[in-house]
Amino acid sequence: MCRAALLPVLFLLSQLLHGQGPVFYWPLDESSGTVAYAAAGGSNGSLQGGVQWEPTGGHHDGAARFDGVDDRILLGPCDLTSGGTGISLSLWVKPDFVTGMERTLIAKTIGPQMSDHIWSLAFVNATAIRFRLKTGGTTTELTSAPSSLFGGNWYHVVATYDGVEMRILINGALMASTSKSGLVGFFPQAPASLGATSTGSAAISAWIDDVRIYDRGLTDQEILTILMETLTTGFGPQPGIVLRPDGRLLLPLNEWSTLRVMDAAGRILLEQPLMNGTTAVDLSPLTAGMYLVCLQGHGARWSAVRRIFVP
Repeated sequence: MCRAALLPVLFLLSQLLHGQGPVFYWPLDESSGTVAYAAAGGSNGSLQGGVQWEPTGGHHDGAARFDGVDDRILLGPCDLTSGGTGISLSLWVKPDFVTGMERTLIAKTIGPQMSDHIWSLAFVNATAIRFRLKTGGTTTELTSAPSSLFGGNWYHVVATYDGVEMRILINGALMASTSKSGLVGFFPQAPASLGATSTGSAAISAWIDDVRIYDRGLTDQEILTILMETLTTGFGPQPGIVLRPDGRLLLPLNEWSTLRVMDAAGRILLEQPLMNGTTAVDLSPLTAGMYLVCLQGHGARWSAVRRIFVP
């Protein structure tokens, strides 16, 4: 079966397993060509400005590579037609570097002014994330405080609105929120794009992977499920990680070269080389809480992120 036909089948399977899925979904796992095939929503993306495919360089399999000049993927209008009051934008991003200039992750806008944005998600002020959303003719701008976001690391970024509140979450951690009400409007004249605005402005230099748009606000549990899931988008290596009651993290033998432990906001707390025969790492010095763990193979590929709770 060709890829264009296979993606919708995989997406339908994931809906059966996990419930209501996104209305638009681009896995960005292509290896060639100028089309980003939609696994949901039927709005295939068109690569512009020299976007490159990285078939093995994504957080889940492949990713799209943007050069920060004018690379972007045009996604079509991507209007939500369900008549609901919610929207959620979810994606993985690995920036090359962070700067003080605005760098677009995903946007639906007719121009550069705040009031032109129907919805958008962008890096601003170096390490902050900005979520813009128009409801009832009014665009609200929510910006997180500067975070410990670094070039060369993958982050899961979610902007969500449930009819009551706008929120920004990074790696499952709430970074900013504000009250908001009103219906998400219908604006077919406003194009949606990935990696820059539709005209190529405010471009980001980064890898972007697994982009989803929902027509509802996502719950915290749903966001954590997307953060941790590997069935529908990963198909990658699944490390057997076990945290013992004494705080020792048990690892698979001889399969991995480096251990990385991060907090919920993606800040790296521990990065340790693993010698052949290493089967356990002591995490008891960490305070109680949720942590994210991933392992690097003997090549450059990192495993999927795993969540652990330290008592």
